[in-house]
Amino acid sequence: MSMKITRLRTYWSASEASSVIEFLDLLRDQLWDHYGEQITEMLQEAAAAQANDDDQHGDFDDDPPF
Repeated sequence: MSMKITRLRTYWSASEASSVIEFLDLLRDQLWDHYGEQITEMLQEAAAAQANDDDQHGDFDDDPPF
């Protein structure tokens, strides 16, 4: 797989920056409307898996075996 580099302008006028923020707000809202339930479920499953992994690996205060 080859890595692609995207160049993003780092200086905008206040008007341009405001337009980008408005666009990102609209994009976030649309994504949440369409995928919010799936995202919530995914995050809950990831948290449950992490909690399960933590339970299986025991207490991290144990002394190392060396």
